[in-house]
Amino acid sequence: MKEFHFIKTYFNKPIYDKSGVRVVIDERPSLNILEEEYSFRITTRFENPKTVHRDYAIEHHMPPAKHSYPHLQFKFHTEEIGQFRLRIDIADEMEYRKAVLGFIFKTKSILEELEKYSKGITNDIMVVSLVSQLKSDGDFLSRKIADGIKAYSIEFDRKRLKADSFGKLKENKLLLDFIGPGNIMSFKDI
Repeated sequence: MKEFHFIKTYFNKPIYDKSGVRVVIDERPSLNILEEEYSFRITTRFENPKTVHRDYAIEHHMPPAKHSYPHLQFKFHTEEIGQFRLRIDIADEMEYRKAVLGFIFKTKSILEELEKYSKGITNDIMVVSLVSQLKSDGDFLSRKIADGIKAYSIEFDRKRLKADSFGKLKENKLLLDFIGPGNIMSFKDI
């Protein structure tokens, strides 16, 4: 995973800050294979009319880290959903590469959602023509998400979990688009 350096290929600029919208894209590839760690994160902040702060990530840490398995992590604190993780099983580095590229494909919908607050943001931040070619990787990640939900369900940050967090997650259109409506709707219980 030390070869993973996608930000320069698929994004025009990693920081966007105008019209009351801030987007930060951060990629931290591993430099030491013995302590394999990779993180690709997109953080958004905008006013609607209150401040809305969201954080999406695909990460992998090696033991003894708390979450030493590949996972998607979401922080939707301002919508009272809180922080949650979806564990995904990845067989090898090739599959992890496809999952990260699928994550990048799915970030396009996050930026498109922000178009109502800052016109042209998607094209300013992302190389849309290249990202659009990653649809099969997006479909691959959707399948991994479905498999992860069946095998492990959802892991909420228990310190912040509220009784209605799960219901709010199911009502959040952006999360439904990103994770997949069928995947979210397949959750039975927490």
